[in-house]
Amino acid sequence: MLVAALTLLAMQGPDSAALRHSNGLVPPTVIAVRVARPPVLDGRLDDSVWALAAPVTDLRQSDPEEGRLVSESTAVRVLYDDEALYVGVRLFDREPGKIARHLGRRDSFTQSDDFRVLIDSYHDHRTAFRFDVNPLGVKHDLQFGDDGGFADDSWDPVWQVATSVDSLGWSAEYRIPFSQLRFSRAREQVWGIRFVRTILRKNEFAMWPFIGKTESGFVSRFGHLAGLRDIPAPKRLEVLPYSVGRGTFRQPGNPANPFDQSSDYFGGAGLDLKYGVTSNLTLDATVNPDFGQVEIDPAFVNLSAFEQFLPEHRPFFVEGADIFGFGGGSGGFIQFGNAPQFFYSRRIGHRPLGSPFSAGQFVDLPENTTILGAAKLTGRSPGGWSIGVLDAATARERATVLDTTSGTRYHDPVEPVTNYFVGRAKRTLHGGNDGYGFVVTAVNRDLGVPTLEFLRTAAYDWGVDVRHRWGHNTYAIAADIGGSYMSGDTVAIQATQHAPSRYYQRPDASSFHYDPRRTSLTGLTGDLYVDKLAGTWLWGAAVSTTTPGFELNDLGFQRRVDRIASGVYVAGHQTRPGRVIREATAILTAAPSWNYDGDPIQRQVFASGFGNFRNFWFFNLNGGYSAPVIDDRLTRGGPVALTPRNWFLGAGLQTDQRKAVTGGVFGSYNSDASGGWFWSASPQISVRPSGALSLSLSPNFSGGRTTAQFVQRVPDTLATQTFGTRYVFARLLQHELDLALRLNATVSPTLSLQVYAQPFTFAGDYSGFKELAAPRTFRFDAYGQANGSSITYDATTATYTVHPDGAQPADSFTVANPNFRTRSLRINAVLRWEYRPGSTLFVVWTQNRAGDFADPSFDVGRDLGRELFKDRPTNVLLIKFNYWMSL
Repeated sequence: MLVAALTLLAMQGPDSAALRHSNGLVPPTVIAVRVARPPVLDGRLDDSVWALAAPVTDLRQSDPEEGRLVSESTAVRVLYDDEALYVGVRLFDREPGKIARHLGRRDSFTQSDDFRVLIDSYHDHRTAFRFDVNPLGVKHDLQFGDDGGFADDSWDPVWQVATSVDSLGWSAEYRIPFSQLRFSRAREQVWGIRFVRTILRKNEFAMWPFIGKTESGFVSRFGHLAGLRDIPAPKRLEVLPYSVGRGTFRQPGNPANPFDQSSDYFGGAGLDLKYGVTSNLTLDATVNPDFGQVEIDPAFVNLSAFEQFLPEHRPFFVEGADIFGFGGGSGGFIQFGNAPQFFYSRRIGHRPLGSPFSAGQFVDLPENTTILGAAKLTGRSPGGWSIGVLDAATARERATVLDTTSGTRYHDPVEPVTNYFVGRAKRTLHGGNDGYGFVVTAVNRDLGVPTLEFLRTAAYDWGVDVRHRWGHNTYAIAADIGGSYMSGDTVAIQATQHAPSRYYQRPDASSFHYDPRRTSLTGLTGDLYVDKLAGTWLWGAAVSTTTPGFELNDLGFQRRVDRIASGVYVAGHQTRPGRVIREATAILTAAPSWNYDGDPIQRQVFASGFGNFRNFWFFNLNGGYSAPVIDDRLTRGGPVALTPRNWFLGAGLQTDQRKAVTGGVFGSYNSDASGGWFWSASPQISVRPSGALSLSLSPNFSGGRTTAQFVQRVPDTLATQTFGTRYVFARLLQHELDLALRLNATVSPTLSLQVYAQPFTFAGDYSGFKELAAPRTFRFDAYGQANGSSITYDATTATYTVHPDGAQPADSFTVANPNFRTRSLRINAVLRWEYRPGSTLFVVWTQNRAGDFADPSFDVGRDLGRELFKDRPTNVLLIKFNYWMSL
């Protein structure tokens, strides 16, 4: 029933404005010519059939001389037959010896000349497929959504291209199978299309049709590709079976631990399937999926109360992810940093949330939940509908606990069987000017046992968004509203109320209260944006609200709720080159926010600017001031405090990216009225010693002093000023250094080696322990200095003993020494060979080393030098083989 309904939507015809741009103008058109015999793909354009098509030659520069004809003649022709679209392009160059051409793996930036074909085959004025090639045949493909607001380069369609360099310049011949595109069933097709040429040595970027820098729109401003008629329904079934073998090798830390073996091995097989339900509606399914990530997450230390957001690397979830995007504004410069994200795919297959409860000396805890299967239905119709449905199921996971005394093994549930569902539908109208949509998500858990009652049994979220553009894409308005509902045992809803995003237990809150009897929780969120997007002067305003009960973290991502935010900005965009600056943008923003008690939680004024110098060096500058405001998160569930005023500065400079050696440096500094400060510096250098080899080094140095870092809370009836609890803080001195090293070696466009290494070290030194003196202040009573208090340290047990009130000697508590130092080394090497179109062999080696210490000293020479290889390594060797078939 669901598939039938979505198929009906996908078959609807185009709206009345489909043949016009969103600015109301009829776009330029290129005619595709049908041929009985396709050209031979050798990159030479010497087949007679190319002469049948009229060439497009009017490419015009965006850079460096806006609006001028491309400096080197360019001619583009389009043909098609029953199976594919063919694009032939002759790129003349009066200095062919200076054509920039470097090898690189697929989808990499090679610092080369290139040519790009962008196709809006849905003709929805919002979505496009991009096919790039450089003079040596290195391919790059992307999928765009939201009129260019979203880009996905994990999309890897199966297409062919051949190139040739000669005395006149270079040329390329594309073959793009219709099976890799999505379009309507109409007998006569009209698609959106754009051509782009890059001439690297001139920093020249030319396009057809031309769009000025002060104009708005991307896919909505494409030209038209006409002449497509009677395209047969292409083959729509693609099968990608795979096999994988993995070996893990480590040095056991405890010989008595049976779970800490020196080696273990895994082998498996599975199948990915892609089926075209209609010509523009696609079903993706996976059986026994291999979601082992080829890319690894960077090391980090998170001292905040909120979860760390991590990017998705798994192709099944990344490909087509734009269709599930919700809200996000109307395209202006205001983006609320705490805006909720309805679909965060890393929730699926996450690390188990439970902990083993049986007594035992050794534990084997699964690293991730097993994804039993997943399916995704996506598509777009010429009537403007975009549809996305995803469903995934994960298995029950158990931790094995060994009690060596009795020899008993326990298998404790740590994650229940769970089903995840997300559905998204959007419709664009009036040539992409207007649109509306909705999203629904659902998570259902079969807990089964009382030990998992801390998890919610069900979580449902919904949202509706609308947008409108007018005045030739100059002005835009967008709005969205969403809601959430979750249910579970009282234990689960108690945990939800205590979560850092809301802190219902806060004793001085007036707009909500903690109820331990609750078995459900509901909430709302909403945003409204108005922007001027085109012209030399831009402006915008926005408001956003999220009620205290709103919750997305079962399948989405959010940090804090209980927020009413606003923002206004004005921006100037200079596009005419001057004596020093070629192009620049300057923005001034004011952003006040409040919580639902009416307390101001942000009063910030922020200025930023970025652009390019005449020599094509890039720069950015930013700075701002924040007035004192209420901090309702500092005590992590306790009474509100105060955030002192602070200011910050940042700057960056990057050299001309056309050179063989490039570099840059980015830095920032902020300070507050309490004496806290933080700085960071991130230099970068990239070297390309040959056309097939590149290296880059990106160290990041940072350090700071936080005058009030939360340590713990201690119930005490004598702490009457802070509602019967002492909130303990300390001064934190922190230092961090990580080095990101990347090496790319390319033998051919289909065979490459990529190596990534990240040594990392962080040290946190806590001192000056104290407690909050009174709510709504940033005033503290230091132990040993106020109210007759005292603090002593026992090095044997690494604990502090605090007597907060000298008049009550029995009133004491302990604080474990929070000092720490951590270091790690992560290495990831990937050999990738596309041995036939769509079929790939991966050989991956990963090494992880990590060490944690109580000593907070920061010594780069020790942690990233003398002792870098002293920590126990874990090595993983993985070989994965897949084979693409079109049936």
